[in-house]
Formats: sequence, structure tokens, C-alpha cells
Amino acid sequence: MLGHKFSITTAFSNRVPTRELHARLRGVESAYASTLVMNMSVLDMDAHPEEAKSRIQELARKAIEEDGAEVIILGCAGLAGYAEDVERELGVVVLDPTSVAFKIAEAIADLGLRHSKVGRFASPPAKEIK
Repeated sequence: MLGHKFSITTAFSNRVPTRELHARLRGVESAYASTLVMNMSVLDMDAHPEEAKSRIQELARKAIEEDGAEVIILGCAGLAGYAEDVERELGVVVLDPTSVAFKIAEAIADLGLRHSKVGRFASPPAKEIK
């Protein structure tokens, strides 16, 4: 919907297998371009925001040019707030998952949606409630 292929950032390389697994389990493996390893802790990102933004831009540019990424997903809440600047700089869609999650929650609330009353989320029979 937003682009043909996506790349996702992560703080350290030990998270790459998890990102790959999530892409496969969610059925989007063919659209998964790469994982961009920041090699920065969340504390370092917070302490050095310009360095973090520069690193995101550098990695995203490489993902666009080498991996065919058209969408960049910031894979850490510690990167919240960088999406607009990176998107403006590189001309690709950059998703801040914190903002996306809030907007999804807002849409669910605005639509008045509630969880299903049958199946997995059904209330237990009254006699079992203690």
C-alpha cells in the first residue's frame, strides 16, 4: 500500500533474526528488503539525537539504493520523532511505529469497535466467575 518493499531499523544485530522471523510469520517476507542495524543503544540514541538521525539516514539511503526499499520502518520507540526529517531528506515513506500505534488505537476508539463477545475473548459463563 505504501511501497513495494520495506526495511526496518533495529538497535543491534542480534535482533535481525527476529525481524526476519516476524516478516515471515506475518506473510510479508517477499516485501521485506532488509534490517538496518543502528549499532546504538536507546540511551545513546537519546543522548545523541543528531548522530542517531544521521545514522538512520545513512542506513536508509543504503537500503533504498542496494536493497530496493521504498518504505523505512523505525523499529524502535526510541526513534520516535525522526520519521518526518528522514522522510523529507530521502523522499521515501518512513513509519514511526509509536505514532502508527496511537493512530490505530484512535481509529478503533473513534469507530466504536470492541472486542468480539464470542470465541477466544468471550466472557466465561456466569457460574464460573468467582
